[in-house]
Amino acid sequence: MTAVTETAAGAGAQETRGAARILALRTTAPENVVPQQSAFDEYYREMFRDVPQAEEIFRGSGVQSRHMAWDPRTAYADGFPPIKTRMLAWEENVLAMSRRTVGGVLDEAAGGAVRERVGSLVLASCTGYAGPTPDIVLAREFGLRQDLRRTFIGHMGCNAAFNVLKTALDAVAARPDELVLAGSAEVCSVHLRPEYTAEQAVVNALFGDAGGMLLLGADDGGPGPVVLGTHTETHPETMHAMSWHIEDSAFRMTLSPYVPFYLSESIDPFVKRLLAPHGLEASDVRHWGIHPGGPKIIDFVGEKLELRPGQLASSRAVLAENGNCSSATILLILDRILREDRPEPGEYGVIMAFGPGLTMESALIRF
Repeated sequence: MTAVTETAAGAGAQETRGAARILALRTTAPENVVPQQSAFDEYYREMFRDVPQAEEIFRGSGVQSRHMAWDPRTAYADGFPPIKTRMLAWEENVLAMSRRTVGGVLDEAAGGAVRERVGSLVLASCTGYAGPTPDIVLAREFGLRQDLRRTFIGHMGCNAAFNVLKTALDAVAARPDELVLAGSAEVCSVHLRPEYTAEQAVVNALFGDAGGMLLLGADDGGPGPVVLGTHTETHPETMHAMSWHIEDSAFRMTLSPYVPFYLSESIDPFVKRLLAPHGLEASDVRHWGIHPGGPKIIDFVGEKLELRPGQLASSRAVLAENGNCSSATILLILDRILREDRPEPGEYGVIMAFGPGLTMESALIRF
């Protein structure tokens, strides 16, 4: 695969310039939990009755349950709503989830006039559109500064949280006295559409809804994870493998079964290019968060990087409990690593996600 790469110049430069500390992290999801087998038995079995392998697809997805704003068993019982209805539901749920995550990180970092120090807000969502964008509504509701720098990132896919993170890192580097709110919220469940193919069975077996938010500030040497740097690669020769388009009835995703193979070809040199500026190798990294575009992606990436089962546990657990929640997924995984793995100070972590392009995104974290 031919790569177009983006990384910081200068060996070791990322260690000291532009590093940002994660001061708080909150994740959330709609309250409605949809068990995978029940959803298949009660809705998807009939929908995909002409796809012989549909049940095998759902059983092999690695998903046991999903949080869904629109439960397919009820939301689509009488047919497929128009795009306007879907976008209203997207806006309502993005705001509901983001209110919880923004409020959560501000509460966790309470004290020291935190709100007055928030100079930037970056939010991603690729599952809908509305104007004013949700970041404007959130800024007003939480009483953030009138001169707040806002960035809304849309339609970049499962890797969009890294575009949020990179924008936040730039803001911290440019204005180290300010704090940055950075997160995403996705409502994938509003995009079920009348297309009865094996490819769409895969899509409908995987995706759920969730949101997450970080509060970042300049690294001051205090406790907490530090984002040391990021690395991006785009492989345009495989851009046909994943797509996300607006159609009359809903957004439509395509997902090639060859995506895990494409990624496995590139993952080893990709990770080396992330770690080399810091004098690290993959064996130096204890904690890994791999975006679970599907179970085979975890399998293939883990095998290529020679990771132990325990190092893949957080990625598999998020897939099982939440499904693929597009850009919010990697924040769910990072949150689980922090809560369940409890990294020791000084240990390293790598998180990564993949999206249309094919685009590969990653970040190096020192806990």
